[in-house]
Amino acid sequence: MSEMDTDKMKNTLRNEVIIGKAHLLDLEMLVPDRPMRLLAMGHMGTNSAPTSDNPKVEPLSAIHYLVVGAGGDMHELMESIRKIKEKVPRLKVILADSLETPMFPANQENKPAGVERIIYVSKKMSDASRGLLYHKAGILTGCGGSLACGVAFTLADKIGNDATVAFTITNFDLKTLDQLQQ
Repeated sequence: MSEMDTDKMKNTLRNEVIIGKAHLLDLEMLVPDRPMRLLAMGHMGTNSAPTSDNPKVEPLSAIHYLVVGAGGDMHELMESIRKIKEKVPRLKVILADSLETPMFPANQENKPAGVERIIYVSKKMSDASRGLLYHKAGILTGCGGSLACGVAFTLADKIGNDATVAFTITNFDLKTLDQLQQ
């Protein structure tokens, strides 16, 4: 990435959506000319890129699809998914897992409660997603975030309506869930 691109990214205002106490980034630049929204959620650093002064405040029910990367503590991940589904039953939770080293077995009948579908992502797709997220949006993420990001991009490409797709750039845990609900 050139220094000019980096400077432009640092000075570009990001649009934020606030749900509870969570600040989600609206990544409209990654889905141009699409009627749907792509939101990234996770723990944002204090010195991150500037955001707009008038973020949208929305309820948790504004999210139609939540793509969660398989990572972190499995039991806390499953508990967080169960609790968010209790809060918003119509929310479709999609679990993005590693194809090469899955956290969950490849048998869809054994998927965790509350998960609509598990999608297995290759390392190559995960790495490409991480690169796209960094180069186009200036966001760094780890393994779970790059898994979720790749599935969210694919889902966004297939959705033709006004849906909102949120994806995790950090582990989805009880702390993240708590931020969404307050």
